[in-house]
Amino acid sequence: MMKTKEAKDEKGIEKDLKQSLRYVEPFIMALGAWPLPPESSLCMKILQRVIRSIIISLALFFVSPGFYYVFFKEKSNKRKLQIITTYINSFVQLIKYIIILYRMKDIRILSEEIRNDWLHSTEENRRLFRENAKIGERVVFIAAFTLYSGGFCYRTILPLTRSSIVLPNNITIRILPSPTYLPFINEQITPYYEIIFVLQVLSGFCIYTVFSGAIGIMMMICLHTCGLIRILMDKLVDLTDKSNTSEEIIQEKMANIVEYHGKIKKFLSNGQQLSEYISFLELFNGAGIVCLIGYAVIVEWENLNTVTIVVCFTLLTTFTFTCYTICSIGQLLLDESNNLAQTCVTLNWYRLPMKQARYVVLMMIMSNDPMKLTAVKVMDVSLSTFSDIMKASMGYLNMLRNVT
Repeated sequence: MMKTKEAKDEKGIEKDLKQSLRYVEPFIMALGAWPLPPESSLCMKILQRVIRSIIISLALFFVSPGFYYVFFKEKSNKRKLQIITTYINSFVQLIKYIIILYRMKDIRILSEEIRNDWLHSTEENRRLFRENAKIGERVVFIAAFTLYSGGFCYRTILPLTRSSIVLPNNITIRILPSPTYLPFINEQITPYYEIIFVLQVLSGFCIYTVFSGAIGIMMMICLHTCGLIRILMDKLVDLTDKSNTSEEIIQEKMANIVEYHGKIKKFLSNGQQLSEYISFLELFNGAGIVCLIGYAVIVEWENLNTVTIVVCFTLLTTFTFTCYTICSIGQLLLDESNNLAQTCVTLNWYRLPMKQARYVVLMMIMSNDPMKLTAVKVMDVSLSTFSDIMKASMGYLNMLRNVT
């Protein structure tokens, strides 16, 4: 009877855990990068490999001819700066996707650690995890919505609303989502035009899925770490508030707290191995893309092209928001780490026996080293970094405007 009850409880926890990862698992699974259970069928393993091959092929089909067109076919420097944005972004997302595939082992380790924390936590702690998961769902949904809507406008609405170009020799040029150069194919002839159009749109949706999945991974690492930090703070407060507890119990609790703090550090360190490259690429990409789209807005404003201006503003808002989202994720963790430091320095440590009080002082010293996400140790992922990125983007935009 007891075993049946435990099995039901574990099944309920597993269900809650699956729901709490809805903001990351579907995106990563759609990319073929979510680690499969060992008992998965051969068909699932083959399907995962096929998905990866399709996504990489679509990205390369879009990026390679696009860069060739920009550097070898397009003659106008202004036009080059306008159209290179989408290829840079797609190339960065392709690199990010390859990193995610390469780090699948880290995703497996992180997901297993999260599962163990859920299974061995109290109902109160699981409630905390669920609340954090709701925050992740909202943020990732908004980010994904802005990405897909902005991308849909750029890759579908914009080329369809533009009229075809008629050359002096009476040749009609139909507009693709992004200009491309395929030496052995005339992209203007049916059905090649339609096939290339669809493939470019599909490659765009793959890119936006990588974007959303990367944000979801960072959110998963950050929010779970925040939840663990809050549990640690509760343990510290509980330790010092109960002054009548025996010295043996206090020592046991103190050992548990130190071990728990080390566990949090280890989880964050494992997460950093994956997130640091994602965040660096995203922040670097965001700074450049915001600058180039801002330049495109200025050029189109001079040409009085209303539809393009609206789409460019949509993309500008999208990339600014995604960059802000990445930085705010890091800020959440930094704020929670600062709360831990504040909790440590305000503990009633004087209620403890002298020997145990020394351990609390050690915790105070350790908490002064903030837990934070970094972008390959070049910069912290925080809102102050977002401010610096926007300043840099505007500076480069002003330089581009003066040079061209």
